[in-house]
Amino acid sequence: MSTNGNAMSTKDWILKNFLILGLLAVITFGLLCPAPGEALDEIQFGTFRLPQVAVIVIFVVSGLCLDSISECLQYKALALSIFLVLGVTPLLAWPILHFGQGYANETLLQGLAVFCVVPTTLSSGVTMVTQAKGNVSLAVLLTTITNLMGVGTMPWSVSKIFAASVEIKPSQMLFELLWLTLVPLVVGMGLREVFPVAKSFAKTNKKVLGLCQNSCILLVVLLMTSSAQPQIVTTDSSDLSVALAIAAGIHLVYRVVGYFSATAAMLEPREWVTVVLMSSQKSLPVCVSVMSALPPSLRKHSGLMIVPCIMAHASQLIIDSILAVRWEVMEEKKAPLLGA
Repeated sequence: MSTNGNAMSTKDWILKNFLILGLLAVITFGLLCPAPGEALDEIQFGTFRLPQVAVIVIFVVSGLCLDSISECLQYKALALSIFLVLGVTPLLAWPILHFGQGYANETLLQGLAVFCVVPTTLSSGVTMVTQAKGNVSLAVLLTTITNLMGVGTMPWSVSKIFAASVEIKPSQMLFELLWLTLVPLVVGMGLREVFPVAKSFAKTNKKVLGLCQNSCILLVVLLMTSSAQPQIVTTDSSDLSVALAIAAGIHLVYRVVGYFSATAAMLEPREWVTVVLMSSQKSLPVCVSVMSALPPSLRKHSGLMIVPCIMAHASQLIIDSILAVRWEVMEEKKAPLLGA
């Protein structure tokens, strides 16, 4: 009995940490054996490369899995969150690019800057809001709106990040992101609303679809890592250490900004938790989509650029997992008192 229990707990732990464990595995494999990833990167489906197809699948699944947003219209919390996610947090890209020069590899800094300008997470943020007893419907709506609006804001921001390297036309990148993110997301949402069987399938198989989505992220990271293997292995370890420190610092800065902003707005506890969590997280899948939409001259460096994004993603998952559990315990302690 205890053996079965241990096996189940191990399985649950692996599933819970599937993305982080998978990222460690594919990065290691891509660095040690880059040939398979390089070969897969050459595969095309019409005008789309394999990494782009994987990104499209990620966003179709995201749209398909979005839950009901019927209790989400908390206008003050929603407006504050959108302002923080798309207006305030991207500003951190500027000091990273300017003050980080000379302390870390420029490509690593550019990757961190891209991480700053993308919208909030597609799934992990909502999961943590659920665990922390926040307003889940608000978190879902915020995820949807910021990712839809982000398609319009990111091309301009990314063009500024890479202005010193190569000219990026925001209109051209907007077109790329429309096909890679917005259209698939809307298709997934449409399938869910139009076909009851699709909604039922998504609800019943949410964990399986989540694993599918994460597997597509791992595939893209493998291809990027394999293609950039020579750059990554020759990058100075001190540069990677600085990038890791900045990656963790990004989330801490976002957390402090979210904390004081939500407190100053005098939000209700459930909305306060949601705003603080969602406004301090950034989306790794969207980082992947942005790098897939870069011009070829920059795309060849995407493997090195994605490394600090993975560091930042891991940092926010670790920090927020601890805090989400802490808030959940606090809510559970309050419940008996309220019942009494």
